[in-house]
Parts: sequence; C-alpha cells; structure tokens
Amino acid sequence: MINKLNSLIILLLFLFSCKNSSKTENETVKIFRYNESTGITSLDPIESSNKSNIWAVNHLFNGLVEFDENLEIIPSLAKKWYVSSNNLKYTFILRNDVFFHDSKFFSKSKNTKTSRAVVAKDFVYSFNRLNNSSGHWVRNFILEDGVYAENDTTLILELKQPFPSFLSLLTMKYFSVVPHEVVENSDFSRNPIGTGPFKFKTWKDNVKMVLLKNNNYFEKINGEDLPFLDAINISFLKSEESIFINFIQGDLDLVSGLSPIFKEAFLNLDGELNNRYKNKFKLYKTPYLNTEYLAINLQKCIFDSSPLMEKKMRDAINYSFDRKKIVKYLKNNIGYPANAGIVPSILANYSVNGFEYKPDTVYDLLIDLNIEKDITLYTTSSYLDICEYLQSSFSNFGINLNIKVEPSSIFKQKASEGEYCFFRASWIADYPDPENYFSLFYSDYKSPNGPNKTHFSNNRFDELYNSSFYIHGKNERDSLFKLMEDLILNQSTIVPLYYDMALRFVSKDIEGLSINPMNLLSLKKVKK
Repeated sequence: MINKLNSLIILLLFLFSCKNSSKTENETVKIFRYNESTGITSLDPIESSNKSNIWAVNHLFNGLVEFDENLEIIPSLAKKWYVSSNNLKYTFILRNDVFFHDSKFFSKSKNTKTSRAVVAKDFVYSFNRLNNSSGHWVRNFILEDGVYAENDTTLILELKQPFPSFLSLLTMKYFSVVPHEVVENSDFSRNPIGTGPFKFKTWKDNVKMVLLKNNNYFEKINGEDLPFLDAINISFLKSEESIFINFIQGDLDLVSGLSPIFKEAFLNLDGELNNRYKNKFKLYKTPYLNTEYLAINLQKCIFDSSPLMEKKMRDAINYSFDRKKIVKYLKNNIGYPANAGIVPSILANYSVNGFEYKPDTVYDLLIDLNIEKDITLYTTSSYLDICEYLQSSFSNFGINLNIKVEPSSIFKQKASEGEYCFFRASWIADYPDPENYFSLFYSDYKSPNGPNKTHFSNNRFDELYNSSFYIHGKNERDSLFKLMEDLILNQSTIVPLYYDMALRFVSKDIEGLSINPMNLLSLKKVKK
C-alpha cells in the first residue's frame, strides 16, 4: 500500500513539475480556494453541526462574541456585556453600525436589493429559531422566555442556572444573527443572508460554492476595511489524489487535515514540512480540542457476555499498547499520546493518573482471568490503521481483537443507539471547557438523546457534574474535574488513544491566516 502511494506521489509531482501555470503572479482578483471533500449540507447557522458547515457559516455570519487565536472571548456584534451578581442575567450592548447583506426581501420593490441594520430583536428571533432545530440543546441553559430586547441595541439573556462557560457557548455558529424577512420567505439553507465578511453568490452541487467580499462589512484592522480577499471558492473534490494535485498545482490555497497522501508527500517523521517544500508551502499546526479514543458501553458488553464486562480486561487493554508509537509512526508526531483522561492536555489544568504501556501489568491482570479473550471492535475505514496496530499489540498478550469495519452512516447510527459494546469514538469540543467533555458521561445525556454513547452511569459523577455549574472559581472547578476524570478512568469505560492536532497545508502566497485549538477557519484578515 505504501509503495503504491509513493509511486502515485512521484507521478503527481512529475506532472506538477511539467505543468505551466496559467495564473499570473499577481492575480487582479484575490480568490481564496479550498476544498470540502465531505460537501456542505446547509448554510443556515442552526444546521452548523459539522466542520464543513461551520466553516462556511463562519464566512457569512456573525454572533454576539467570538474567539481570537488564543481562545480569548472578544466582541463581535456585541460591543460589551454585563453579567449579574448571581450569574443568571447577561446584558449585551450591540453595535449600531452592522447591516445584513443586500436582499430583495428588505425592499418594498422585489426588483431591487437593499439592506437594513441589525437590531436586538433579530437576535431574539435567531435564538428562538433554535428551539425547533437539531442544535436545540445549545438553548438548554436559557429560560424559555429569557431572550428579549430592551431596545434596538440592548439584548438580555436570562439563564435557568449558572453556566461558567456561557460566553464560550455563544461563540458557536448556532447563535449567529439572521433576518426574519429572508428566513420566512426563502430556502434560507441555500440562499443565506448574514452580516459576515463574505456574502453568498452561488452553489452548484458537487462542483463548487462561491462567496464574494462584503463591501459593507463593519470590521477594520489598522484603519483598513475587512476582508482583504475578493472571493472564496469552495470546491467539492472527493478524491484525495485530485485534492493533492490541485494543491500542488496552485488551484487550492489550503488543505486541512492529515490524509495518507499528504502525510507521505509533505511531512517527515517529526511532523514538519519536508525541506523540498519549505519554499513552496506553509504548515500551520496547533493542539486541537479533539480526543480520539475507544468507547466501551458496559451495559451492552454485559448483555453480550463480552470479556470487556470484566474490569480487569478493560484495564488490560488500556495498558497493552504504546500510545507514543501511535502518534510517532501512524500520525508522524501530529498529536499527543493520551496518557491522561478524556480532556485534552491543553485544556486540563489538573493531572490524573492515566494509562501507559505496561506489559507486566497486563500479564498480572490477565493471569487469573479465566475467560475467552476474544473481543470485537467496531470502526470505520478511516481509522483502520490504528485499529490494526491495536490488534497486533493485543495479540502479544493473547487477546484476539476482531475488527469490524462499518459504513460511516451505519456506524454512527448504531453507536448512538447503543448497539456496540466496543467501538471507535472521538469528541471535538463544542466550546473550550472541560465540562463539555464530561457531558459525554452524564446519565441524563445517554444516547440517542444525548452524547453519552457509553451509557456511563454513576451517581457520584452526576453530582459532581451538576455542581460544576455553580462553581466559578477556576481552582475549585479544576478540583471537581479531576474527581470526575478519576471516576471515568477507574471504571475503564474508555481507552484514550491520542489528543489531536489541527493541521493545515497552505500556499506560500497566503498571509494573515490564523489557527486556534477550535480549528475554526476565519478568512477575514487573510491576504493573497
């Protein structure tokens, strides 16, 4: 497989070296091009539940607040805000110079397009739309009638209970402001009108999407109007080979993630750009709030009489492989060994005793375990290389790992419905707070009605989880989080693998691109 991949790379690079680019060095129109191989399903903020949708929505819409490169919360459409002493009432003072993109629905004459200013009532409308959407859970902490406008520039949000990370939650694209006139009179998911640095132009299924510069955008930097780019072109190539050759030929400015072909062609074993490409491309990488792990649904394991119903077996598999080797050899050092718990090390301000490679401990755990050591792991094809490494490592201790590869759609459904005892899992933070990771183990959030796919249930854990919302002191919250992490690890209900990194290969012609641990793509400050 590797030899075939290397041969393909050599061929593509040869074609690249022979290609005469039709582009001039200084394009008159500055177009940023990137690809979404999984496609985009909607441009409506209330359907921004995956990376490709979130990135596109971020170009088109704004919310009250946003993150900077360091995950510090900064103003967006809200100039400032106040929080009541009981942490239940948030008052936002809005900008009065923000306008929606032009639309015929703002005009009395349907033959012309015009705009209008954003007012606080637009946020009331936008937040209330979430009640009947797939993202309805983000409103769980807000009172049913707790969103209202005092005037055009003052928005009030009232909470059911304190939520220390409420401002972080509001950075999610679900909370973008939208105009009721357009939503109620069009197919908004395919004809969006927002306030963002770019505005929608066209969308051709399976071909491309084009967004144009918003010349009426409100933000400036050093006195210059944003954005600097004239347009964004998003293609929908599915073939890794096509993406690769388009990138090296300059037809794409950005490729995100670590596919096998890019790993082999561009990275050395230390996870850095190979010397031959340093003058042609840039590599952006940062710790990513994504934990990759194996999940164990103990209730299903007991029902199936799986060896994993035994805690000694669950502990044994956690100690039976080297996480450092996974990161070094399978990830080219793009990531960090998950030798702690579910929360990535960049976010965990506490230490826990996780799992490391300990062969002697594995033998000690298994010596008195007189059961058949045959277990089945369900996964998708994307993670087969790691699963095969685990299979080899487990076999050294007499543990037979059967790997069942499922189509992604079926895998997702069955994992959510509790059909698997042992399965591949990951969690990308919705917002940067450990609480978001611990929601995966809260009893009331058992799937399919919540993110708890292991169906973990522990009364003490639930008490600690609920208590964390009422404690705002950082040290006190961290102490609670450590206790919660210990409870999860003591039950060995997960097998942490690695903490991920966000990775971007970028054209040398691009300047001003930033990257943060939430891996959100912002192009408003980018120059080409």
